[in-house]
Amino acid sequence: MKNLGPKAMSMMLTLVALLLLVTPVMAQENRIATVRNAAGAPLQGQGPTDPAELGTFLDELLEKQMQDLHIAGAAVSVVQDGKLLFARGYGYADVERRIPVDPEKTLFRIGSVGKVLTWTAVMQLVEQGKLDLDADINAYLDFRIPDTYPQPITLKHLMTHTSGFEDRHFGSAVSDPGGLVPVREWLVSHPWARVRPPGVAGYSNYNAVLAGYIVARVSGKPYDQYIQDHIFDPLGMQHSTARTPIPPELRPHVSQGYTFAKGEFRAFPDYTAQPAGVPSGAQLASVNDMARFMIAHLHDGDNVKGDSAEARILKDATLERMHSTLYTPDPRLLGTAYGLFDWSENGQRTLGHSGYSPPMHSVLLLLPDQNLGVFAAFNSSGGGALTNQHSGFQKAFFDHYYPAPAVEHLEAPPDLGEQGDRFVGSYNAYNAYTTLVKIMALFGSGYTTRISNPGDGTLHLALEGIEMRFVQIEPLYFRQIDGPFSLVFHADEQGRITYLSSDVMPQYAVEKLDWYETADFNMALALGCILIFVGTIPAAAILLIRARRSSGQGKPAPRGERVALWIILGISILNLLVMVAPAWGAMGGLQNELLDLPLNMKIMLGFGVVSAVLTVGALVYTALAWKNGYWGIPTRVCYTLATTAAIAFVWFLNFWNMLGWRL
Repeated sequence: MKNLGPKAMSMMLTLVALLLLVTPVMAQENRIATVRNAAGAPLQGQGPTDPAELGTFLDELLEKQMQDLHIAGAAVSVVQDGKLLFARGYGYADVERRIPVDPEKTLFRIGSVGKVLTWTAVMQLVEQGKLDLDADINAYLDFRIPDTYPQPITLKHLMTHTSGFEDRHFGSAVSDPGGLVPVREWLVSHPWARVRPPGVAGYSNYNAVLAGYIVARVSGKPYDQYIQDHIFDPLGMQHSTARTPIPPELRPHVSQGYTFAKGEFRAFPDYTAQPAGVPSGAQLASVNDMARFMIAHLHDGDNVKGDSAEARILKDATLERMHSTLYTPDPRLLGTAYGLFDWSENGQRTLGHSGYSPPMHSVLLLLPDQNLGVFAAFNSSGGGALTNQHSGFQKAFFDHYYPAPAVEHLEAPPDLGEQGDRFVGSYNAYNAYTTLVKIMALFGSGYTTRISNPGDGTLHLALEGIEMRFVQIEPLYFRQIDGPFSLVFHADEQGRITYLSSDVMPQYAVEKLDWYETADFNMALALGCILIFVGTIPAAAILLIRARRSSGQGKPAPRGERVALWIILGISILNLLVMVAPAWGAMGGLQNELLDLPLNMKIMLGFGVVSAVLTVGALVYTALAWKNGYWGIPTRVCYTLATTAAIAFVWFLNFWNMLGWRL
């Protein structure tokens, strides 16, 4: 889930600078991978076996990647056959104090990789008979999830991100620990909308948030204490924590986070996660501790605590179940296990998860058939380009140790004909609908897949600068013509395409957009409105000055004319001020999208409400201008155009949840 690509047109760049609400690193978490290789039978006699050779390979790889992507510090651990094969730190945990990364002691924010800890805790309670994965989650909560749809939400839905909850970010962390709120209070005051019935994939942090609360309710322990007692302590993970704020004894070992600007690393502002949000990815761990966790998942549930006795956190049968496929959008596609995604690569079955906790990134890869696990963490925003599934770090590692098998070339039929046109359009992967977070879908091709029908018997897919062709194998099922990707389109009862699924990203159902929902249309609409407002301000000001001079000469302009001009002038100024908020955020005013919106941004967005009220007045005075003959015809046409732009802009603000401060 990761980096935004470059914009194609300079005018789009201008608008994006106005509209951007969060830092580019946030977008790094959702970029679709550049390449995916076929999954199949495990290739024998491959993989890392020599720690020295592995170290040489990773040293060269990380040195180049960290330099190219401006990463201050990183660490990698590799486990195989129940033992730590390799662990090393790279660069600095603290650039200013020149403190190097220590793979044993340096704690990284592991982001959504921490969800795997939560799902492991859930499965422990399933083992004990305290949780039923098929039960309505309302049975375990002390507040009620609304019955938006008749189907109940189960723990299986939470684990596979098929619950139907949307995603959101704002308000899940604070800059001052004094702003922390008790878990239940936060959950009740921050309800997340159900935007679709259970059963369709849509990644949402709320799934693990609820699961963590259920773990606490059923176990009788706070989430952080449960994880400490049942995962960290048994596995000897002494440099890991799920507590917030971070315990004082671990605080000195936490890596500083960094962004890179103007040729230098800049320390990322500190923040504290709300306790309710910790289960979704606010845990911290060293890479060696994550090696212990990977061994527990791979080596029959066993791990060695220091040099002493074995510790088991899950039974063998539970591990086998947890690593099996629980959900797939289509039997012909890869799917999702019990909280891990099937990222099979180069013929190797691979379960994985990436993580992002501003500005740090991480990636976890488990190869059960090879009894191999890899974990990598990066303390800088540039690391986002390395933790995308099937690309970045994963791609380099697999290409080196598990070269891709040959892929059969598929021949396209002569022509798809008109039936191919039903698939044409823009498809959006961003799972936000009712809050301000929705605006993230406006920028970058990272959230938008474009399907076209070139008329040569294939469908053409364009995404983040990548272009691929697919051939239809069965109705609604397409295979990449010269690679291993597959697409499955889904249709409603009327036969209209609603969304598509791909086994490259099983955690997302990519929704087909209507024309008025596309980023291209909305970007053009907003830019057109802004240009009209910019032109209206001097024009209205000149007319008001002339009206004042005429009044001083004993020829006052009709009161209606002056009121109409003041209204349209106010609308234009207010709407431009509304756009100051995202522009300020783009320039660094909003570095961390996990924090609540600052008051000044809420005020600026609130100007849109005032402008919407004034727009009603502008509509009335447009009618009066034509009825009473205000000004000349050209001026009346311009006033009508400005009013039309104001109405369109109100629609734009409302559609993207910018009308007021909806979060």
